[in-house]
Amino acid sequence: MSSPDIIYTQEFRVANGTRYLQYTERKEAINPSPEDIEISNKNFQQDPDLPENFEGYLGYTDRKAATKMEDDLDEKLKGDYPTFSQGVYELSEEQHQQLINNLKEAQTNKAMLWAGVISFTPEFLTKAGLYDPKTKKVNQKLIKKAIQNAMPNFLANEGLDNQETFWWGDIHLNTDHVHVHLAISQRHNTRPLKNGVPKGMFKNKSIRLFKSQIHHELENKKSRSRMIEIEKALDATKQKLTNGLANDITIQQKNYLQQIANALPDYKDKRKWRSSNHSVDFKEAKQLTDQLVNSLLQTSLNNEYLEYINLLKAKDAINRKKYGQKIKDTVNPADKKLREYLANRVYDLLRDNEEQYQKSSRNKKGDLMAQIKSQGLTENKKLLNLEKERLRKLDPKSKEAKRLKMQIGLRKYYIRQINLDAQKESLDMRIAQLQGAPSTNLNQFFLHSLNEQKELIQLRKLPRYRLTQNPKLMQRFNVLKNRYMDVNKVPINLVTTKSVLARKKQLAAEIAMIQSNTDDPSISLVIPNPNSDYRIMNATAYYKNLEDILDAKLQIHKNNQAYQNDLARRNELNRPLFADLKKKYEFAQNSELIDTELEHQLTYINNNQKKYQKNSKYQGIINSNLSRLLGQINQDGRKRVLALRKHLNDEDDVEREDRELEREEIYER
Repeated sequence: MSSPDIIYTQEFRVANGTRYLQYTERKEAINPSPEDIEISNKNFQQDPDLPENFEGYLGYTDRKAATKMEDDLDEKLKGDYPTFSQGVYELSEEQHQQLINNLKEAQTNKAMLWAGVISFTPEFLTKAGLYDPKTKKVNQKLIKKAIQNAMPNFLANEGLDNQETFWWGDIHLNTDHVHVHLAISQRHNTRPLKNGVPKGMFKNKSIRLFKSQIHHELENKKSRSRMIEIEKALDATKQKLTNGLANDITIQQKNYLQQIANALPDYKDKRKWRSSNHSVDFKEAKQLTDQLVNSLLQTSLNNEYLEYINLLKAKDAINRKKYGQKIKDTVNPADKKLREYLANRVYDLLRDNEEQYQKSSRNKKGDLMAQIKSQGLTENKKLLNLEKERLRKLDPKSKEAKRLKMQIGLRKYYIRQINLDAQKESLDMRIAQLQGAPSTNLNQFFLHSLNEQKELIQLRKLPRYRLTQNPKLMQRFNVLKNRYMDVNKVPINLVTTKSVLARKKQLAAEIAMIQSNTDDPSISLVIPNPNSDYRIMNATAYYKNLEDILDAKLQIHKNNQAYQNDLARRNELNRPLFADLKKKYEFAQNSELIDTELEHQLTYINNNQKKYQKNSKYQGIINSNLSRLLGQINQDGRKRVLALRKHLNDEDDVEREDRELEREEIYER
């Protein structure tokens, strides 16, 4: 692994007077006393960007090197000591004594001393023109200047930018790697205390910024220009992406824009349309915008996007060479920022083209929806019928017609949501009842069925695009929709062989569970008409009726397809089917009619039994007929259907209105 251009490590401890100063200024390599260098592991702060296997590379910092006065320094900048500090390249005797006094005061006040080492690779210094491998000469002045320029920010980031703080440094030259011993201390501590001791650790971010500024100060123009080129290229590519956002949107993506426009909250201050908005009412618009941006980056803007990512990777590679392999990856954070930036451009586009995306109409949508909700269900149903009648008399292209369509759509949406919420509430009540009963096979079977119906309701409440854009979600929706199809209310043109088979399969499983568990404690919670005198017989007849409705609708649908061009023949075949449907709808909606029919059948059997009971030769026939008729009542149900829920017979007005609205929407499409 190649060495980073620059490394910074430091130790920290309570200041020990002038000993560390004397050590950093020594002109020859020495073996310092244990008192000078004894630092516990917890007080050693390694370069945050350096991998663990660089510890051997860092070992050179333990080799104490000599300093050297500069030969080429201007006379006015020369001093008496090689030590440098803020604004001073070499300390004078007076400045040196002041430094000693400061250290003594720091020791007396038990302030902290940070002893750091900044190390450079020979390759970096050579490439930067600061080191001549042949003459071994180092441009100390530029190194000192770079550190002096970086120190104010370094101290400020650690809260040390005050009059109590002082620092000094010495460049050591007789090692393989030129390095700078850097010391920071305070006359009186201003750092936060931890267990009575000033906080020693510096933030990794502070160290990274410190190294970055020093590197930037020292690197040659050629190296710096490469990074500048990358930055400029990133800005240019970002601009290309921004320009392409508006120019390269396809028809499908324009639909996204319209959906986003429809989903955007009606804020008075449209500047709130931003990717930084995490409010609940902005969530849907945000998801749609993310999908649009992702679609663009994968299609029309893909070339520019890949160029942008590659430039980020190149930038990371350069920074790792500069500072070490632990430099954080910037590709993912920058990619996220790019997507947020493009999302904000989408919001700008919609705001700037408000009229194109019918924002003028949408400005009233929030207030209108609030008004519709305040009018309640009954009033909305009345107004809906009046508005539909008015719409038929208007020119479809007129502004009034468009406004009325929007209003009708909002009323339908409100009624539909009320309906779905009511269904969910009903299911929750039934689930609570079953959960309160003993856990049996019957109980668990119907709990599973009811929870699947709740899942179907949640899917119905989703916007259509959410389903179409998620194949797995759409597949699940279709499975549940067929499995729990509302037999009475499903439009004939939506009845298919596949859906009928799926519904019958579920109904058959449910009726079989009922008939095999007639003594179950939960039986009254799952049969459709628990108050019926005939209970299981009533349930059997009820589900047989549902199956007949499905068969009649499917046959009508097939007739409609087979005789599209023969209206007379189609009507001839469908007329008796519709008449039969009307009767079966009455049975499905009134359990008492089923009981009455059962009572008639049983009375007929009983009367015939009494009529012929005196004639023994007819007794076998009577018993045979009795068994046959009673068996006929129950037999079909064992193989067939069970209702969505026990209250299907008692269809409420909200559900009926919702289905009528769905039928109208189907016909409109």
